Amino acid sequence: MFKKFISAGLLFWIPLIFTVWILDSVIEFSDRLLVFLPTQQLPAFLAKIPGLGLIFAVIIIFLTGVIVANVLGKKIVSWWEALLDRIPIVHPIYSGIKKIASTFLSQQSQSFQKVVMVEYPRKGAWTLAFVVNKAPDTIRSAAKTEENLLTVFVPTAPNPTSGYVIFVPESETRETSFGIEEAFTFHVSMGVVVPGSEKHESDDAVKA
Repeated sequence: MFKKFISAGLLFWIPLIFTVWILDSVIEFSDRLLVFLPTQQLPAFLAKIPGLGLIFAVIIIFLTGVIVANVLGKKIVSWWEALLDRIPIVHPIYSGIKKIASTFLSQQSQSFQKVVMVEYPRKGAWTLAFVVNKAPDTIRSAAKTEENLLTVFVPTAPNPTSGYVIFVPESETRETSFGIEEAFTFHVSMGVVVPGSEKHESDDAVKA
């Protein structure tokens, strides 16, 4: 009986505490943006509102989008990027990050929309990976293969934001019906939470 209530209590508090901690970190970080505001001209009570920096950031991002989406804004962006192209170290960093952002923000993007199983790090050892894209012909030529190659991202556990990008023959991947969130949860939990088992494990823990 004691174990049952302890398990039920932990299942309630652990996700809640981590969620609050993450949100608090985001809000605290965003509030640092207030240094760009003339806080001395703001009412005292307004400057102390938690999350004001986040609201400020959203407004700035929205207004920036409005500006760069029109004809004049596009010309300004083109001029700015042409300037960055002339800076040796800055150019590859900026262009690389922009390509990544464009891929993720594009509504037509198919990146990270599909979960597959791949044999990694050796034959016979399987893990869940995310399909980034189909590898271009230049990669196939370099690999000296006629097979279709997929660019896949294999996350590390328990931090799925780091990992390995590998090219895998499409014939050597196994399609799954797992969702992106399920696969991320699998890696974050270090394999404890298997896709499709979340609900069953929660029910079992409460019944224990």
